[in-house]
Amino acid sequence: MNDVKQYQTGAVFGAIGRLTVTEKALGHLQRQAAKCTPVSSALRIGMKKAGCSGVKYTLDYVHQAEKEDEVIAISPNFSIFVAATAWAYVQGSVIDYVQEGVNGRLKLNNPNETGGCGCGESVYFGDVPV
Repeated sequence: MNDVKQYQTGAVFGAIGRLTVTEKALGHLQRQAAKCTPVSSALRIGMKKAGCSGVKYTLDYVHQAEKEDEVIAISPNFSIFVAATAWAYVQGSVIDYVQEGVNGRLKLNNPNETGGCGCGESVYFGDVPV
């Protein structure tokens, strides 16, 4: 895995958690955000029902947080917003940028996942798919 920096988050519904972003991921996020019109200053992580296992992550470049989002400043000019409904599931995760052949992509390494579908589109938490 790439070199990591941990960014301690504040309390969300009484829980304290961590989100780790690798240097490679941060560089990729900032480069992609700079391509947005207008330039984006954050990545918002959410979740939605999808696939055969239950939920998939949503990653959107945005300009401001939603009212209930957890806001994590990871550099002077870039933040990560985590939807309140997703925070309990993603805390403890590592956001990395991985190269697979000629393609690169963001990967959320989440220790809270207990399974996923075979095609990799969706994941679940707990004993059974959602």
